[in-house]
Amino acid sequence: MTGIKIFGKDRTKALRHHTIEGESKSAQDRTAMAKILLTRAGYEEILREFRILAGEERSHLVHEILEATPEWSAADDPDFQRILARRQRLERRIQYLQQVLANAEVLVGSNLPPDKVRFNCRVTICHLASGKVQQFRLVGPVEADAQNGRLSTASPLGRALMGRAPGERVDLETPAGRRSYQILDISVDEG
Repeated sequence: MTGIKIFGKDRTKALRHHTIEGESKSAQDRTAMAKILLTRAGYEEILREFRILAGEERSHLVHEILEATPEWSAADDPDFQRILARRQRLERRIQYLQQVLANAEVLVGSNLPPDKVRFNCRVTICHLASGKVQQFRLVGPVEADAQNGRLSTASPLGRALMGRAPGERVDLETPAGRRSYQILDISVDEG
């Protein structure tokens, strides 16, 4: 992995450069994907998961495989096949996380004024038809989880909110029909 790129006004808060030991040239070739915009917390969470899976989990699974194969007939054993399937899923997840980390760009600031919706800000909106108030942090697609309050900037609502100010109305066409929201508040957690 070549490390992360830090963008934004405050480069002093940049995360240190991380490398992944033992990455082969073919692994580098597979990581040729578009840049992935992450928050600092999102990057750290993905890095933590990668380290756990590539270290403890992989080691534990290899130990399970070695214990399950005391004789050559273990290859026909359904339990052994399940362990191998778990290992395959683990290796795919590790490879995915490795690709994300290799292409990560952590944004620590914005060129937009603090009173505008932007990446990594919290925005409180009101659905005008139902009166339902929701709060989201705007994040990149990799970190998005609307159920837990993390809205992707690539989603239709995320795109519609970007660059808007409190008090503005946002109209959005959805498969369920037109929806209108009002931006109630914008906040940024610094640090």
